Amino acid sequence: MKGFSKIAKLCLLSSSIVLATGCSTINNMYNAVEATVADHQFESRIVESQDHILDAKVLLAQGQFDEAKSHLDKAYSLYPRQASLHDTYKRYYEALGNEKLARLAMARYEKMVVKSNALNEKGRYAMESMNALKLAGDLFNLSLVYHDENTSTLINITTLGYTTGDYHLAKSSLRMLHKLGHMSPESTMLDFLVAQVEGDKEHMQIVRKVMRKSWPTSPQYKFVSMAYLHNS
Repeated sequence: MKGFSKIAKLCLLSSSIVLATGCSTINNMYNAVEATVADHQFESRIVESQDHILDAKVLLAQGQFDEAKSHLDKAYSLYPRQASLHDTYKRYYEALGNEKLARLAMARYEKMVVKSNALNEKGRYAMESMNALKLAGDLFNLSLVYHDENTSTLINITTLGYTTGDYHLAKSSLRMLHKLGHMSPESTMLDFLVAQVEGDKEHMQIVRKVMRKSWPTSPQYKFVSMAYLHNS
């Protein structure tokens, strides 16, 4: 997925890195993550695998099942630990009426989602409690590898970009959220904050109206409303 590739690169290149030290458990976690992302062929394998998954989805929609299966198997050989891969396998087996293998694919999909969520939570802890921003970025990156539509991870990447001044990263993550059709008080507030930093008052006004209509009692809307009035 090209959007995923861009976000992954940006996660690994984010500036303002501060790594907390002195805790062997955290250091071991960091070293394990670093060993994975240091593989120079890692990202290229993921991108190529994602391309095969996208091709398989198109072919499934066209009823070309053998060709779709071929692309899925190629994606699996490149990197098997992806939620989108197993979700597409599930659709393939459902189309063939093979309920047993469809259930197996679904179980694998759910396992990848759980792993992605766990990495996301570790990344959030590293970002908020340790100020270990590179570790957080790498954990978020791996979370997206397991599940490239994890909206919680994308929100955390947006937060990381905003708090470190990497607004290009924040906006890239917001675009992915919009592409996935995700809207929440937290993501919309971040959209407002990025627009505020860039001085885009027109977008700030649009976001404020959306929040007033969708989440009028949320603390995020109250914060945005106060910030908007302060900037007026």
